[in-house]
Amino acid sequence: MLKLNYVIITYIISIKLHNIKLKEMRKLIFASMAILMCACTTEKMDMSASITTAESAVKHIGNKEFSNLFSLYAKDFAASEPEADREKKLGKIIDAVGAVQELTMLDSIRVENTGEESSVVIKYKVKHSNTTTTETYTVIKEDGKYLLSDVNITNQ
Repeated sequence: MLKLNYVIITYIISIKLHNIKLKEMRKLIFASMAILMCACTTEKMDMSASITTAESAVKHIGNKEFSNLFSLYAKDFAASEPEADREKKLGKIIDAVGAVQELTMLDSIRVENTGEESSVVIKYKVKHSNTTTTETYTVIKEDGKYLLSDVNITNQ
């Protein structure tokens, strides 16, 4: 009988300890999730500031104002290719397509994935004197400024 009482008491104590551990684990998991959610939230991108940056880029490219354009580049994007090479490429593109005549926004979307840098992707239809292009600009916020992290110009 003593052995049975010992087993019952041990079982009751283990259940109570288990319940206490579960409650503590739940609190710990909840606190961890709250901390992770706070740490992973990124600042919302201002759509109008992003559009202003993209439209400035269109203007600078169309006017061959490459030094002004390069000042709109994010650090990683600027470092991905020497300025002289990029200037040559853009100059050839503008010589081929001609001057900007009309700019029409086709789409704009915020990209906000957990754990990743927020961005805004803006797509334009740009009518030039010789042809029409589709131009996509990806804008990020870096050091408090809205800067380009990607530029893609394709002929329609």
